[in-house]
Amino acid sequence: MSGKLENIEKMMKSKLEGTEFSDYVCEELWDYIWMSGFRVEVAALLSLKPGDKVLDVGCGDGWFAIQNALKYPKVNFVGIDLFEADEAKRIAELLGVRNCKFYKVDALKMSFSEKFDHVVLFMALGNICESLNDLKKLFENCWRALKSGGKLLIVEPFEEDFPAEVRDIVKRLYKLYKDLGKSQGEDKETILSRKATLTTLKKTGFRIFNLGSREFDWYVSKDEAKEYFRLDELPLDMPDIIWVHDIPKRVTIILAMKEGTF
Repeated sequence: MSGKLENIEKMMKSKLEGTEFSDYVCEELWDYIWMSGFRVEVAALLSLKPGDKVLDVGCGDGWFAIQNALKYPKVNFVGIDLFEADEAKRIAELLGVRNCKFYKVDALKMSFSEKFDHVVLFMALGNICESLNDLKKLFENCWRALKSGGKLLIVEPFEEDFPAEVRDIVKRLYKLYKDLGKSQGEDKETILSRKATLTTLKKTGFRIFNLGSREFDWYVSKDEAKEYFRLDELPLDMPDIIWVHDIPKRVTIILAMKEGTF
């Protein structure tokens, strides 16, 4: 299937209703899953063509790969995730997507014999990397996975993407979350620095040729923040509205090309 965004959205909703993923169709969850078609819109930066192979790293439950597989039925997508690959595979089956494959793989240890035309990290960096050393390992693995001249697309809410007035409180919430030992497995989450990420990309042998951003209208209330971080109490100076990694105010969009060596 290929077609307009509204047709893809309608088909996905209709096929998920009445399944074990029917909760995803409710308004709040669907806002995150569909993101007004943003996953498909941003993929246009890759100029996908028939026969291309795309590696979706840290794919979660597969929405970037699945939605774009529906848009580009002659492009092959491979998604890897350490925790949710089986879920992504099941969703793809329910939607009848045949040009997607999903595997349980640690992105920091991944190694492929085949080479890809494109690698994508869609809101995945903060769930994979906790340090600059992790970033370095991940980008080196992405570099190896790409063909010469292959493109790397990163979409991520960095520290600099959070409004200045809430930046410190968000960082404190994530620190509290980790200090309490609540950041485990697939719940591991970090807000990274855009500046440090761009520097690490360049050192790894990538040339950055497109840098943009996208803003969203959603936000997290105090009650939602308490549930998100699984905290009994919030800091007293917690504002009424904040943003978190999965519900950001803005994301940075980075398009880079494999060049040189690291």
